[in-house]
Order: sequence, then structure tokens, then C-alpha cells
Amino acid sequence: MRLIVVGAGLSGLAVAHTLQSIAPQIAVHIIEKSRGLGGRVATRRREGATFDHGAQFFRPIDDAQQQFFTHTLPHDTLIDIAKPVYAFDATNRISIGDSAQNNEPKFVYRDGISTLAKLLRPASVTLSLQTRIQRIEATTDGYAVYSDTGALVASADALVFTPPAPQTIELLQTSTIDESVKNPLMIGLAPATYRPCLSVSLLYAGVFDPEYYALVNTDRGHPISWLAVEHAKHASRVPAGHTLLTAQLAPQASRDHWDSPEATLYATVASWVQSLTGHALGEPLWGDRQGWRYALPDGRADATAMQAFELSHGLYFAGDAHTGLGRIQLALTNGAAVATRIATHAGARI
Repeated sequence: MRLIVVGAGLSGLAVAHTLQSIAPQIAVHIIEKSRGLGGRVATRRREGATFDHGAQFFRPIDDAQQQFFTHTLPHDTLIDIAKPVYAFDATNRISIGDSAQNNEPKFVYRDGISTLAKLLRPASVTLSLQTRIQRIEATTDGYAVYSDTGALVASADALVFTPPAPQTIELLQTSTIDESVKNPLMIGLAPATYRPCLSVSLLYAGVFDPEYYALVNTDRGHPISWLAVEHAKHASRVPAGHTLLTAQLAPQASRDHWDSPEATLYATVASWVQSLTGHALGEPLWGDRQGWRYALPDGRADATAMQAFELSHGLYFAGDAHTGLGRIQLALTNGAAVATRIATHAGARI
């Protein structure tokens, strides 16, 4: 059986990784529009600094997943962030966070959270990066996938769609798939809408070493929803004598500043950070921005609709739209569950 996975985010990688273990006879081809793996599980490096500008850490959902992170996968650079996450409100009042959650692991990798995506990629998978899919054509024996240049990228017996729901709907709309199949699928995807997030990282001279690793806004009344201290993960994340903070803006602030000039954006965010921390940070030496248009899902796709054409048509769906939350641990669980159904259905087809 040949399988194409659309998207190399965590859920797509989890599909491929699981299939390598339980059904290695299935040939998997991952097609990704960007130049790297992981989607929002992303790390950037700049002038000696290493920072995670999307997902910040991950927590195992059970003992089996804990074992997977700490034993099954290579784990020599796995870090459990020691400092807690504190809370803050619209008035910049900082308080001790959720004690139960702070006692749970907060895993990341020394060299960046994107390490997880690299570890999940099976050696046997075919990978096409920087390849934007324009349309999919149903054929007599499966599906043909075409790029935005019109070239045939690959053919397969079955497909797994993992992009955010709006992007998957757009792809289905342009594809030559029977209307009686794709229309119910698009309707099933429609409830999964998304909040944007503008992530801004700022490097400062001098050391800011608070008792917390990060701050999270709890009343949704602040333009910043999350502020992380990168060197709290590992000292090597930031050049000696410096501080790097990553602020992730709330949805409305992200929309308001999405197209702001960089200088304006960095000055604005720096002023918010200064007020929030109450620390004399000075002017940032540089800033870095990343816009996540589909950062966090609101709502969830209709599971019944999305699974209706798996066995009959070889069409599968995975990702945040199907978990209802943007969590690494849930993406892995969702991808593994989809892979298990694919392996079962492949046996049924045989």
C-alpha cells in the first residue's frame, strides 16, 4: 500500500512513525509546503540564540507516552523545565500558577523543540519539502497529487490530510474528488476555526533571571498571552550576559499588529513586556517575529463525518482540527490513532 501524508506537522509525523512500527510494508510519502518539519513545533537560531517561537513544551498524557519520550525516542538532550509557569492578569498582576500543572513535566529539548520532529521522522519515509500541493485527482486506483507548478508529485492508494481545517477545505475544493465525498468532508471540517498568534522574540543585554520560566495570561484581558524566558530552558539558549524573551500575543493583539512594521511591533511589545515584568530590561538589541495564522483551534471537526470515507475511499484526517486543542501530546496521540486505523484498513483491503 502507498500512502501520502499531506503536511509534516506533529500529527503527520506521528502517522508515519507509528506505521513504521506496526505496518512497515506501507510506503509513506510526506509532502510539506515549508522547508522544515514540525509545523508550530519550531525552533529558530539567530546570533548565538536559540528560541522556540511556536509550541513551547509538551507534557505526556499518560505513562505510556512518558515512556515514549524518555526511553523509546533518543532522550539525551531532553529537558524537564525546572522553573514553574506563573499567571498574570490584565493589570500585570503576577501570581503563582497552577501548582498541580507545575508539578507535571514540561519537556523540551536542549537544542530546541524542533528536535522532536526530527526524532519522529522515520528513516524509511519519502519526504518532499517546499512542495505546495495545488490539487488532488482521484484515479481508478487511488489518488494523484499535483504541485502548484502543475507537476505530478506522487500517486498513492490513500491520503492523510493534516493541515489546519481551512487549508484542507481549500485543497479539497480544488481537487477532483467526487462531490458526494468531498462535500460532506468539507462540512465536517467547517466547525474547526482558528485563532491567530503573533510570536515576538526580543534579545536584551543583561541578565533577567526571574523565579518563573514563563507567564501565562489567565483572564484574556492582556495583549500578551504568554511570555517565556528562553535561558530558563538551558543556559546555552542565549549568549552569556544576555536575556531572550518570547512573547506570544493574544488573538486580537495578533490581528491588530499582524502587518505592523517590525520596528513598531518590537517597540510596542517591548513596552508591554517591560510593564508586565516590572524589570528594567532596556531596549532590545534585536527582535524576531513569526505569525501563526492558524495557531490554536476553536471547535473541532465532526469525527463521524471525517471517518466516513476512510475504508471506502482511503481518505484520512489528522491534526489539531480533530483534537480541538493545539497540544503536542494530543497531536501525537491523534496521529497514532489514525495510523492504527490505516494499518487495520490496509489489512482489510488485502
